[in-house]
Amino acid sequence: MRRPPSATQLLDAAIRRGWINDRTAGAIKIGAAPVLVLGVLVWLVVAVLRAGGTGDPPVYAEFVDPAGNSYVDVQLNQSATSYGAFSAVLPGQGRVWPAGEVDARQRDGGLVELRYDGAGYQDLAVTSGEDAPGPRPKPQKIRLQLAGQVDASRHVSSVDLVVNGDSHHIASTGQVSGAQAVVDDFLGAVVKGDWDRLYSIEAGYTHNGAKRSDFVTGMANDGAVTCIRRAEATGPMTYSTEAGVSYARVPIRVTYGACTSIPRVDTTLVLVVDGGAWKLLSLE
Repeated sequence: MRRPPSATQLLDAAIRRGWINDRTAGAIKIGAAPVLVLGVLVWLVVAVLRAGGTGDPPVYAEFVDPAGNSYVDVQLNQSATSYGAFSAVLPGQGRVWPAGEVDARQRDGGLVELRYDGAGYQDLAVTSGEDAPGPRPKPQKIRLQLAGQVDASRHVSSVDLVVNGDSHHIASTGQVSGAQAVVDDFLGAVVKGDWDRLYSIEAGYTHNGAKRSDFVTGMANDGAVTCIRRAEATGPMTYSTEAGVSYARVPIRVTYGACTSIPRVDTTLVLVVDGGAWKLLSLE
C-alpha cells in the first residue's frame, strides 16, 4: 500500500509548484510542526495530494466586459513564443480560440493591436465540468476573426470577434471589481469550514481536474484545518500587473486553537483575475 507523503514531501511539493515561497517555507520549518501549519494553507494541502500536481498557471491577461458577459484572455508576455495568442468567452458561443498564429503588434502608449482571420476552435462547455462524468467533447472547428486592441496597464480593450459569421464585441473599461469580496469569502470559509465555498472561489486551473465533491470530502477529513479559530486581514490590499496579468495581494493572519503549538501564521493571500472575476491563486 502506498504510504502518504511526509510533511517534508508536502512542503517541498508546495515550494516546487510555486504555491508558497522560500520565506514561508522557512517559517514553517522553524515552527517544527509542518503538517499543522500546512493545514493553515487550506486548499493547498489537498492540491499537493492531487495526482499529477498542477502546472504553471496560465500567464494570460484578462479583459472583462461585465455588460456583455464576456471576456478575452491574451498572452502579453513578449518573451513567450505564444505572444498574442488569445481565447474569448462569449454568450452563446462558449470559448473560442485561433488555430494559427495571431498578428500582435505593439503600438504607442502601451497598446497591443491584434489581428486574426482563419481557422479556430470552439468549446461550448466553458465551465470546469468538475461533476460531469466522462471525457469532455472535442472542440469544434470554426471560422474565426478578431480585430482590436488591448491595454494591459489600464485593463481596457476594444475587440471585435466574428464566429462563423456571428459578430461580438468585447469592451473592457478598467480593472474588474470584487477582489475584497473574495478575500472576505476566503476568511469566512476557512473558519466555518465551508469547503464548497472555498472550491468555488479558487482559480479554475488550481483544481487540476479534482471534483468538487472530492475536494469538500478531503478538506472535511483533514484534522489540521479544524484547528483554525480565526482568520483576518492584517493590512491593505495591493494590486499589480505582471505581463498583463492582474494580481491582488493582502496580508492575512490565521490563528489556531489549542490543538497546535503554533498560535498563528502570517502570510499573504494572492488573487488573480481568472474566468471573468477575481479568484484565489496561492499564499506566499
